[in-house]
Amino acid sequence: MALIEITVISDPVCPWCYIGYRRLTKAIHLYQKTYPGGSQDRIRISWKPYFLDRDAPMESITYIERMTQKLGADKVVAAQARLQRLGAQDGIHFNFGGQFGNTLRAHQVMLLSELVSRQGGNDESDTRDIATAVAEGIFRAHFEDELDITDVETLVRIAVQASEAYLDETRVRSWLEQGQGVEEIDEMAARARREGVHGVPCFQIGGGGDAEGAVLTLSGAQDIDEFLRALIAHKTGKQLDSADEVAGGQAMTSC
Repeated sequence: MALIEITVISDPVCPWCYIGYRRLTKAIHLYQKTYPGGSQDRIRISWKPYFLDRDAPMESITYIERMTQKLGADKVVAAQARLQRLGAQDGIHFNFGGQFGNTLRAHQVMLLSELVSRQGGNDESDTRDIATAVAEGIFRAHFEDELDITDVETLVRIAVQASEAYLDETRVRSWLEQGQGVEEIDEMAARARREGVHGVPCFQIGGGGDAEGAVLTLSGAQDIDEFLRALIAHKTGKQLDSADEVAGGQAMTSC
């Protein structure tokens, strides 16, 4: 049995981060179901922050307005249609009637979920269950439920519900209102850029508690087969081709 660490560097308002995460989970399922001994391996996902726009206003604007600013009005409809088509293949029903704003508070909730998970006891699988459940809850709220993830009360509800009340409502609200974790989040996001992460999602397989210590990096919302190949390469101690390791798929499927 092995512990495989996967770090996901992402921003909750990046649609490709949501798609990439869903594809990763499918690859993990395939690995544990089909690879010899894979069902005995424990896979732990950790989340690290990235800002597509650190200076975005804390007060949100409509998602359509943001897409228009970024892409131009003439490209919005085609971009929406593409995301809806690809998202549906991975069980995501993209809606674009929500709000877009600074993701600092969402990252604060994610950091808290990571800290609480790692303090939860000897069962290290809690980290995957809680932090990843909260991450998925934030993605779903923003991209499917059209909720405003800049809003404190919205984030409190997401965190409590996604964690099945493992995260306490009072603690989450206090954490956000007091601005806790902000310095650490900014440092982690800056470090990611210093280390060459210039778009998200970015997936790092290995490192951390892995005995092997090697890290395989995949940038962009890779196909399921690529994630599966990377998991097997890590398990067998092999390296991916350099093109895959550095920036596979990034031009088409990253923010």
